Amino acid sequence: MKTSLMLFLFTTDPDFAATAEMSGVDSIIIDWENHNKKYRQMDYSTEINFDTSEDVARIASRVEIPVTVRINPLGLHTRFEIEEAIKNGARIIMLPMASDAREVQEFIDLVDGRAKTIIQIETQRLVEECDKLKFLPWDYAYIGLNDLMVSRRDNYIWNALLDGTVSHIYQTLADKDVGFGGVTVVTGGYPIPFVELLAEMSRLGCKLSFLRRSFKKDIQGKDMVAEIQAIRYAWKAACLRSESAILRDQNKLTETLLKHRVADSKDIKMS
Repeated sequence: MKTSLMLFLFTTDPDFAATAEMSGVDSIIIDWENHNKKYRQMDYSTEINFDTSEDVARIASRVEIPVTVRINPLGLHTRFEIEEAIKNGARIIMLPMASDAREVQEFIDLVDGRAKTIIQIETQRLVEECDKLKFLPWDYAYIGLNDLMVSRRDNYIWNALLDGTVSHIYQTLADKDVGFGGVTVVTGGYPIPFVELLAEMSRLGCKLSFLRRSFKKDIQGKDMVAEIQAIRYAWKAACLRSESAILRDQNKLTETLLKHRVADSKDIKMS
């Protein structure tokens, strides 16, 4: 079991990025993805950013850790966005909403080894093509549960975890660097306690994750270095659990997710 977890942070604030680097964050993400996102994620609690090339250059000049740029879904603009990202200092390029393995290959060809690549697995069709995806030379993959929920016309973000979809992806892409979920302080996470999610991330072999919006709120007035260190300690402890503890924690998370799903369903009926 790999006992390290790559942590990615979304920010365009150079001071915050510098503090994150000092705290042990592995990469800063500049987010260019906004094409059709407002309509695709309508009625969902999501964040849409309009970061710029100047943001990439500004952050790249301030930190030594890699700057990741999440570009827009594949299209006629993709070549320009990749060139612009690399020119301004990006060392990792992230592709969202790939519809199939063919699009992933086209993206990899356009990057052409000049930066590392992250593929977001967040469409049902790409999930179904994981057997093709595993043979392509991408560097990292991240399962986007929110957009996957939308793609599946589902109404609960955690159904892909409950029904075995996430587990299937990890089994199919074994030995690849795949991530999912989101990270916040070890005492945080609502309505799903973060420590319960962290345990499941460890069980599945998660290799990377994003410090989510709640992390920025949860660390207000706290020492980021200490909070990141606490996450690292919690991760190592999760990776060292016995088989019985792993099963116990998996059952506990399942119970939590099912309870929350029932509560969500009741809220929908009452609204």
